Amino acid sequence: MTEENSARPRKAAGPDRPAYFTHTDLDRVMGILLALISEVASIRDRIDTHERLAGNGAAVEAYVPDDQAAAEREARRSTYIRRLFRVITEDVEALKGDDPSA
Repeated sequence: MTEENSARPRKAAGPDRPAYFTHTDLDRVMGILLALISEVASIRDRIDTHERLAGNGAAVEAYVPDDQAAAEREARRSTYIRRLFRVITEDVEALKGDDPSA
């Protein structure tokens, strides 16, 4: 992600998040699901690229990450999970009176 993209606000403009279903929990679940679908599609493309470049899927399966790679993966995974559950986190922080955009 470029710095330019990371400076964008993480919430839609206006007082409330758009609602598409009659029950707000369905909107929350759909937000999480759509974020997850987007990530999975991107990951599948990247895996396909790596396997084609490697030319040997068995080598990909046998790879064991070193400590630095494992730490980077954990950081990326944590960021991803926070992004997936952002909708719920914002609601909880709003109930507590915290500002999630800070």
